[in-house]
Amino acid sequence: MGNLTRAFVSERTAGCIVTGFVLALPFLLSFNPYYTSVFVSALILGAVAIAWNLLAGVCGQVSFGHAAFFGIGAYTSAVLVTKWGFSPYLGLVAGGVFGGLGSLIIGIPAFRLRGPYFALAILGFAEVMKLLALNLTWLTEGSLGIMNIAPLPPLEVGSLKIDFYASRTTNYYVVALLMFAVYLVVYFLRRSNLGLAMSAVHGDDETAAGIGVNVFRTKAIALTVSATCTGVMGAFYAHYVRFLSPDTAFDGYWSVMPIVASLFGGMSALIGPMAGALVITGLDEFVFKRFFETGHKLFFGLLLAVVIVWAPTGLLGNRVGKRSEGDKR
Repeated sequence: MGNLTRAFVSERTAGCIVTGFVLALPFLLSFNPYYTSVFVSALILGAVAIAWNLLAGVCGQVSFGHAAFFGIGAYTSAVLVTKWGFSPYLGLVAGGVFGGLGSLIIGIPAFRLRGPYFALAILGFAEVMKLLALNLTWLTEGSLGIMNIAPLPPLEVGSLKIDFYASRTTNYYVVALLMFAVYLVVYFLRRSNLGLAMSAVHGDDETAAGIGVNVFRTKAIALTVSATCTGVMGAFYAHYVRFLSPDTAFDGYWSVMPIVASLFGGMSALIGPMAGALVITGLDEFVFKRFFETGHKLFFGLLLAVVIVWAPTGLLGNRVGKRSEGDKR
């Protein structure tokens, strides 16, 4: 019990540090609109990375196509709001629901595949969704995209009015709230009996089945929760940028960068993907772009290679939620 408590305190401490940094960041940036916007994107990436890591880091099912669920969530909310007059807040919920449903469409047949074939099946599904968005012009406007998507409506708290259209800082704190909500979902899920089943599946499918774990059900839940969280973030993205096209909604960025953020931050630490997203965004904005205005994304490949070779567990993999040698005894 003492061992578990120490691991929990270590992870909780790391979470508090990252939370404090996220909350203080707009102040550190002097509320600069451009930098605030950059880190809004970083927090969206952080949430998607946490969701991706639930599937890959906890359950052991690697996905190369999370852009599919991001795009489904984005288009669901954008279409409901612009064509049928739904509230953007309901659009966020619907984006998550349809993202989860999309995961079941591909997950039920794909879980019969093993190893890299599952990851490639999800990648193929993302391309199919992008093609549908391009060709269903009556619904998605095709390559022209959906313009003038309504932002989140203002909230009034007493005499205080929170306007999401006029202020990027308010959007920053809303996406921070969504990211921490995703983190808490994964946090409590991993510590449940279902989380233990996911860890068993991660270790070995056949062994997990031998001890009574419903492997298919466990994988399906992991993918559905991951896709639902990703769909919500896609919906928020649509209302934040207020324009959506197949190239932006199903951009490979939303498939590749969650993997990079998770590996860089540490897949074994729940807070790792979140920290990784913030660090790589900061490096890109304040370091890489200083050397190369174009092609600066190439540094991510080099950075990932360095991490894999010299720090395979990531920045926080050996520092969060781990027991000391004395504890192991």
